Amino acid sequence: MITNDSARQKSSTPVVSICVQTYQHEKFIAQCLDSLLSQKTDFDFEIIVGEDGSSDRTGEICDLYAKNHPDKIRLFKRDPKNKISIRGKKTGRFNFLENLKAARGKYICLCDGDDYWSNDQKLQKQYQFLNENPEISLVYSSYIHQKKDLKAVVEPVQDKIFEPEQLKTIHYLGHVSTWMFRNDLQSLFSNPIIYKAFAMDMVLFAYFKIKGKIAGQSFTSSFYRYNTSGMFRSKRKTETARDFAMIHFYFFRYIHTSLYTFLTSGSGYFIKKYLKTIIRI
Repeated sequence: MITNDSARQKSSTPVVSICVQTYQHEKFIAQCLDSLLSQKTDFDFEIIVGEDGSSDRTGEICDLYAKNHPDKIRLFKRDPKNKISIRGKKTGRFNFLENLKAARGKYICLCDGDDYWSNDQKLQKQYQFLNENPEISLVYSSYIHQKKDLKAVVEPVQDKIFEPEQLKTIHYLGHVSTWMFRNDLQSLFSNPIIYKAFAMDMVLFAYFKIKGKIAGQSFTSSFYRYNTSGMFRSKRKTETARDFAMIHFYFFRYIHTSLYTFLTSGSGYFIKKYLKTIIRI
């Protein structure tokens, strides 16, 4: 693992850590990093870039940004040998987890290397909200969604606070690029689910919804880019149905451990969907 950590960086403590996972993003990573660097805040923040062994120019571009912004960017180049396989397929899970473990901030945000932030006040608004509302574990906002036809539409979010009871049947809110959550992950790092479940963002959401309340903010903060090679789009319907059924079982076994929640949270729907795809084969 190669980093550009410096003594100056280690002597300071950022308030927010932005974790960027990037792989084969040479067309997009510069726009992503520029949008993060342009954030206007009255506190210090760091950008943790995990470059996952790309074969294009992604690593080269990350090197340049890390060199030009040593006070903000901490670059980690992951060894492909460390990739974690889930259901027999190599994933970016190691990179994702190591970025989270490297975060020094009180709060954490995420942004994949092919997405970017569209609002230079994102960090300031969400930091202020979480600071003023200690019962909130995660906050998310509206975002711009690029569809398959490449048209971009705003996915609106209402200003709303969800109580734990309301969250039991909710599996996901917003988009991961809009989130800010508290850096309270130690118990998750020792949980077997992080090496089993196919979608780490869904795992994080399941984890934080039992940690406290989750809130939506109506302002638009991020641009989520359509990815033809994305995890969901590269799978057959049978695989997708199976993985959704399994992840709900993992939530039951490793996170909430409530049979009632398991039976009433939609798990049956995904199990039936998976069985139907098998029958049709």
